Amino acid sequence: MLGDAARVVAAGLLLWAAWPVVARAQEEGGAEDVTSGQGATELPTIRYVLERIEVRGNRRTASSVVLPLLPLAPGDVLDVDDRALETARWRLLGTGWFDEVDLRLRRGSRPGRVVLVVEVEERNTLVVDWLALGVSQVLSDSLDRSADLAPYAGIAVTERNLFGRGMELSVATLLSTPQQGVRVRFGVPNALGSPFSVDGTAFFLNAREFFGNEPLVSIACPADLERCPPEVEARQAVVLYRRGGIGLAASREVGSASRLRLGWRIEGAAVLVRPEAASERRGAEVRPIDFGVPNDRNVLSVVHFAYAYDRRDAPALPTRGTRLVVQTDTSSLVLGSEYDFLRLQALLRHWVPLGRRHSLRFGLFAGVIFGQAPFFYQFHLSDLSDFIPSRVLEMELDRRPAPNLLGTAIEVMRAEPLAARVDLEYTYHFHRGRGFFRSAAFYGLVGLYGLARFEELRVTVPGYQGFARAPVDLTADLGVRASTPIGVFQLGLSTLLGFVTP
Repeated sequence: MLGDAARVVAAGLLLWAAWPVVARAQEEGGAEDVTSGQGATELPTIRYVLERIEVRGNRRTASSVVLPLLPLAPGDVLDVDDRALETARWRLLGTGWFDEVDLRLRRGSRPGRVVLVVEVEERNTLVVDWLALGVSQVLSDSLDRSADLAPYAGIAVTERNLFGRGMELSVATLLSTPQQGVRVRFGVPNALGSPFSVDGTAFFLNAREFFGNEPLVSIACPADLERCPPEVEARQAVVLYRRGGIGLAASREVGSASRLRLGWRIEGAAVLVRPEAASERRGAEVRPIDFGVPNDRNVLSVVHFAYAYDRRDAPALPTRGTRLVVQTDTSSLVLGSEYDFLRLQALLRHWVPLGRRHSLRFGLFAGVIFGQAPFFYQFHLSDLSDFIPSRVLEMELDRRPAPNLLGTAIEVMRAEPLAARVDLEYTYHFHRGRGFFRSAAFYGLVGLYGLARFEELRVTVPGYQGFARAPVDLTADLGVRASTPIGVFQLGLSTLLGFVTP
């Protein structure tokens, strides 16, 4: 395992270093294919010398921040069909600072010279990344095991262009009766004049995690707690913990739509309460529960490497294009971690327009973990099913299971090392405008997801027969999305289900 982790880190570093050269070669090769080819008649190309670049319409964003994002500089030779112009436009739109970007050439001071005019329309850069409102099950009385519903609220807000210098400041928080958390991130583009963007992150969580299906638990409340939590008194398979850490990362763009990211995070997790012993029913057998945190004090050192490709026609409510994100997370004893694991995951989404107002979106997710990872790095059921609240800041919001619509072994899965999901979404765009609601759309989604352990793929969970042995189930959602100057808001049927007590 240690050798595999080292090889993955080494491969990531090599790709990080070599990718700009490969991308440049591909772009240059593509340019040659356009202008020449066997059997084709070559047309004369008129070339100009770029005299200077003018940025217009940027009332808040400094020109000195915009210019480094352009793959052009005064003195470059270009023509009106140069692919660098399209690359420049995509890079500027990808920052999230502008609603519109228009590039045009005009005459320079003498023949053969041109001026590149970059006309931008700035957008509001203080946005709500996500907003989580709902209710989750809690125990307010240990003598009454029927759960109550308690509200929770979470929000993430980002200023993407702080002081007009392109810096990012993001704050995310969750508040509820049993759990609280906060995460702060600060990023600087083109650090020290380099092509790299650098960011730092700090977070702290006071959280809980439920385990098991029909668990049998031996648990006691530690003497150093002033008040024993009701979940512990009610003998639930619950782990109460605190987790915090810091991280540093660097990223750079390669080409017009790709980005590489390399980062490192060190964190600690302190277990406040954990069962002395616990078992659960998995099918026809009773098995001990692995809580995934062998020590009361745990240190993790994790290196992550990610590749992202984004060529959507709009970041909010796209109708065409592709988005791909591939990420590896490596934790090893060599890195000073108490855990040795490798997590791989990939997300692919592709949009296809169906006329002027209709579109389809195909989605695919796959993830696998090799080695022993703590439970908060596992793939969770709530992140795959739309029928229960997703995790917020990597904290489980609700102990309720997802509905087992297909009646399969998925009912015994909760946080596992293997995960996959495929879905199809239809969208009807019924509004486009320039007011507060810039665009709005109805959507309908249906999907199939799976969650499992390695050993239960080779030998299925006892007690299930036929198709029921496959740990898969259906997911679906129906609702409306609206794009506004402060973010994208979504209200779905699955969201409302969280307010219903089963």
